[in-house]
Amino acid sequence: MTLSRRLGALEQRVPAPRAGRPVPDDPVAFARGLLAGAFGPEDLDPTHPHHTGWLTTVVAFLGTLTPEHRAWEASVGITSGPTCLDAHGLAALDAVMRRG
Repeated sequence: MTLSRRLGALEQRVPAPRAGRPVPDDPVAFARGLLAGAFGPEDLDPTHPHHTGWLTTVVAFLGTLTPEHRAWEASVGITSGPTCLDAHGLAALDAVMRRG
């Protein structure tokens, strides 16, 4: 098998991008757009190098906002941080997404 045939075979296996709503390429815009409903998980490209990681980061951040997690933090003496997605919560989310 020649190299050109191998490359041709590999090119045929590359999944075609799905048609959907556009997803931002900036992590902060991605997080804000996801929370605003500008796009959903069905619009994410599984072959994009960042979409899955960014989605995981947003979900993990949102997990820290649950009442159970906040109660645990208070029980161990952690009282700072956002409790909801108000201006302070969105600023904290932006900082998390910029860290990468």
